[in-house]
Amino acid sequence: MGKYRTGLYLKLAKKRTTFGWIFFILVVILGKGNVKHILIGLPLIILGELIRSLSAGTIRKNEILATDGTYKLCRHPLYFGSFLISIGFVIASNNFFIFLYFIILFPLFYISAIKKEEDYLIEKFGQEYLNYRKTVPAFFPVLRKIDLKNVSFSQMVKNNEHINWIIIALVLLLLLIKANKIFPIQT
Repeated sequence: MGKYRTGLYLKLAKKRTTFGWIFFILVVILGKGNVKHILIGLPLIILGELIRSLSAGTIRKNEILATDGTYKLCRHPLYFGSFLISIGFVIASNNFFIFLYFIILFPLFYISAIKKEEDYLIEKFGQEYLNYRKTVPAFFPVLRKIDLKNVSFSQMVKNNEHINWIIIALVLLLLLIKANKIFPIQT
């Protein structure tokens, strides 16, 4: 049973990117929010992407254990940022199916990813990671003062976070077009 569950975790963790792409496509296709819905969701989308950007500008994957900046707030700020972005798009899309897709599949894929990542970090960093894990929550951040001096724009680009900004802007633009406010469609 344990071996099967571990294999399932690994398979699900690898599919989280696919989940995200499908989510964005569904938001664009099925989204029926108006400008008000988009504006209500927008602060969460921006906050989520800011958290992701600051985190991507800090982390040097597989090199050193990230414990400063947003990583002082929670151990998985990239995933928490994705969570906020997703909630923002659920609101902006104003579609119950998208809400169901998010509420069922986000935990399934991201809990698996967190489990896989934590197993790897324990193996890679050992006691250093175990000590860090004792003081910092996994997902939902604690509010505390953080220092952002180690955030690097070039590291953010190296981690391809700028691509998320482009995707988010495109999805928002398409939602606004669908809301018939930028390029009104004459019928």
